[in-house]
Amino acid sequence: MIRTRVAAVGAFVLGGILLFGVGLFLIGDRRMLFEKNFEVYAEFAKIAGLQKGAIVRVSGMDAGEVETIHVPSGPTQPFRVKLRIRNTLRPLIRVDSVASIQNDGLVGNKFVQVEAGSEQAEAVADGGTIRSREPFDLADVLEKMRETVETVNAMVADVHGKVDEAFGTLTAVAKDAQSLMNEFGGDARHILLAARKVSTDLEAIVTNVRAGRGSVGQLVTDDSLYRSAKNIAAEAEKVMATVREASEEAKAAISDFRGDGGPMKGVTGDLQETLAAARDAMTDLAESTEALKHNFFFRGFFNRRGFFDLDEVSVQEYRQGALATKDRRVFRIWLKASMLFEKDANGQERLTDAGRARLDSAMSQFVRYPKRSPFVVEGYAQVVTFDERFLLSRHRAQVVRDYLVGKYALDSSFVTTMAMGEQADGSPEGDRWDGVGLAMFIATSAL
Repeated sequence: MIRTRVAAVGAFVLGGILLFGVGLFLIGDRRMLFEKNFEVYAEFAKIAGLQKGAIVRVSGMDAGEVETIHVPSGPTQPFRVKLRIRNTLRPLIRVDSVASIQNDGLVGNKFVQVEAGSEQAEAVADGGTIRSREPFDLADVLEKMRETVETVNAMVADVHGKVDEAFGTLTAVAKDAQSLMNEFGGDARHILLAARKVSTDLEAIVTNVRAGRGSVGQLVTDDSLYRSAKNIAAEAEKVMATVREASEEAKAAISDFRGDGGPMKGVTGDLQETLAAARDAMTDLAESTEALKHNFFFRGFFNRRGFFDLDEVSVQEYRQGALATKDRRVFRIWLKASMLFEKDANGQERLTDAGRARLDSAMSQFVRYPKRSPFVVEGYAQVVTFDERFLLSRHRAQVVRDYLVGKYALDSSFVTTMAMGEQADGSPEGDRWDGVGLAMFIATSAL
């Protein structure tokens, strides 16, 4: 009996251990603990209820889980989510892959969906960061719908009030028109009576004139007035003939003066030749000066004096100190992108009101120096790919340059932009920067 009981207990314990091992294996297999994995990161402004241990899917296939969620250090910083993904799916994850937080069903658990990248993009490194898309939140949509409904209700109420006001105005206009018509009726009758009286008087005046009565009648019926006017016209015609003859003689004299044999022709030719020679001399002088700027012996002199073309200075030459010589020292102010820019509806960065105020404050440090000092707006950007860094840094520098040149009337030939990427030697953050640098190269005599 005792042996049977011991055997039963032993069998029960072994069965429990076996079931525990099988369950542990199934759980570990479901969480992919027995496969080789690699880690990537994604950043989100909102995590929308995403939990540690949530499923990660690559192109719809279960690929791993959310390992950790790092809480940001400030309100402007994003949540940094660490994703653990099976190594067999690594060829699908590229630097242009996009991670998004989605619902498993309408109201199901949250999971992270990672879209496969393109063939042209590079594979993401272990521990690298991929792009992210902010999650779709039903509560935000409902809040927007509520705001839209409130706006529509306010517009309907406003339109209703405007319609009532318009009807009231139309009623007042109709009453005024009726009153005006009533008053105009009496005035029209008086006007018709006066017109009839004027017509009678005019008829009597015409009758007296035709009969030769009065001064006007005598002038109309007396032929002596006509004869006097005819004689005056004949005398005027003789005077005009004399004036016309004198005009022809003056015209002939002017033609002789300006003709090929006249003195005016020689003066004009000499003046044209003098202007042509002066133009050729100025052209030769400009070409000679431009050649001296590039000459080995005179190039340093022109650079110290400020006679150089900023558009010909490349980013590489600028980094190597093309503008900073022993006669010029650089004065630079660093500005973060978060203090200057915001994105518009098209996702393009633009200056904010606070950013313009910050630029005005920075320019107060530069306006006391000579205006012909070289002024460079350096653009910096910390994004994933090289081409994105170049385009974004160039756009930031160009936006700031256009604002400063337009507001402070800077000489555009002494102001240029440099797309510096993310490398920023001597910046407050060491060797990287995200924003703009304002650099003026000032003659040491002005410091």
